[in-house]
Amino acid sequence: MMANSVRRADFLMLLAYATDLATGAERDFALRGCVLSMRLAKVAGFDVEGQRGVFHQALLRYAGCNADTHLLAAAFGDEIAMRQDLAHTDMGNHHQLVDVFVRAFGRLYADRPATELPALVEHGLSHALHTSVPILAGHCEVAQRIGVRLGLSPELCAGLGQIYERWDGHGLPHGLKGEAVAPAVRLVTLAQDVVVLLSLRGKDAMLAAIAERRDGAYEAALADVFLAHADELIAGIDHAFGRADILALEPQPHAYLEDAACEEAYLAIADMIDMRMPFTFGHSRAVAALAEAAARRLGLPQTDIAAVRNAGLVHDIGELAVPVSTWMKPSPLSPREIDSAHLHPYHGERALAALGAEGRPEAELVGNHHERIDGSGYHRGARGPALSPTARVLAAAEAFQTARETRPYRDALSDKAAAALLRQAVEAGRLDAEAVEAVLGAAGQPSRRAKAQPAGLTPREIEVLRLIASGLTAKEAAQRLKISPKTADNHIQNLYAKIGVTTRAGAALYALEQGLVRTQSSPD
Repeated sequence: MMANSVRRADFLMLLAYATDLATGAERDFALRGCVLSMRLAKVAGFDVEGQRGVFHQALLRYAGCNADTHLLAAAFGDEIAMRQDLAHTDMGNHHQLVDVFVRAFGRLYADRPATELPALVEHGLSHALHTSVPILAGHCEVAQRIGVRLGLSPELCAGLGQIYERWDGHGLPHGLKGEAVAPAVRLVTLAQDVVVLLSLRGKDAMLAAIAERRDGAYEAALADVFLAHADELIAGIDHAFGRADILALEPQPHAYLEDAACEEAYLAIADMIDMRMPFTFGHSRAVAALAEAAARRLGLPQTDIAAVRNAGLVHDIGELAVPVSTWMKPSPLSPREIDSAHLHPYHGERALAALGAEGRPEAELVGNHHERIDGSGYHRGARGPALSPTARVLAAAEAFQTARETRPYRDALSDKAAAALLRQAVEAGRLDAEAVEAVLGAAGQPSRRAKAQPAGLTPREIEVLRLIASGLTAKEAAQRLKISPKTADNHIQNLYAKIGVTTRAGAALYALEQGLVRTQSSPD
């Protein structure tokens, strides 16, 4: 379960990682952009509130980039590849922009006869801006709404509505110019472009590009400050920055989210993930609700119930690394596309590392949500005891909900047919029988009664068992659970009697055999 309060900046970093995946950016691009942005803000003389705006703008700039991605993919093909091209393009340079569109159409129509390509490209170019502007406007609006749901001030949210605007007024969708563009937007646009250009073209070419775009894409005075201090500002910017580095950059006072606000943050991220494609709208919310209800039916501890719900909300965050054009295919995926798709649990687990130790249970569940107990799942091929009861519940909930949803390559199954499909997976040894029955019962399907926990252990006894299995003494377990040592000892003696052991070592082995021990695996 999440702590009583969580730094809001942790959720900002989670969203930043997600947008890096969706835009095809280099690893930790948003974090490096945040570091450079905050350095530049200080050198440029931004006050504390100005720096706060820069911090949030840098991490959330592309939080709305999933809006209507299916339309982007339909018009331009692989949207991630196109976004990679756009990242180092001067959007105010007509020739550069046309080149990006031409490359996109070349990928989109790669399987068409060469004789047809000129006409197809010409038609695409004639509609490119007409198609793009409403989509970009949607990105801005969604980013603002996510900011509101995270509790950001109106001033901070205003900048999220200007992410594609430029100093010279040649930006989109409103063509704002000069001082009408928020200071944080002007600065973060420059800083993020520096990170991209430095990586792709090297220092000299980057400096030349910034100077060339001075008083165009970038405010002249701000570009001059950067150019005058470039060496100190970009020092070490290509290094990896961790969670602690970013948290240290946030101006005081730091914002914390209590339980209800954490729940809303998870819901906002779920909605951001699902809005890439119409057929996934609401998918993560539905999976989370099923998994939560099934975990309750199984009598799992409240900590597990909270973790599996949170994990259900963000389980598909790693899918953002895969182009929408892949998910939209009506035909079977190629081996290469399958490999890419099968890595999305890995990417999701890595993304949740932004939440630190508090998010470790959710990260583990997201990393395992496509694993199967016979080892036939992905991406690790984990099996048996390596999969906790909550992991088995989430896998069943995701499988059932997905089966009931339409996909480009198949129609949705009825609830009855989806239930039969899951029971077939149980018979084949892929899904856990009790987890499946709990999910089906939660979905209102006729099901066998969900079995109680192993040996009749209570949720509290499971919590105590996990703690002593991890090496804690009875006193330490009592402190962790905020109960008296005597109560903890009573739980220990009761659970020992139920599982038929007399030592901590025996209890630890039992917990491992039953899949009740949370692993400390790292997605790296």
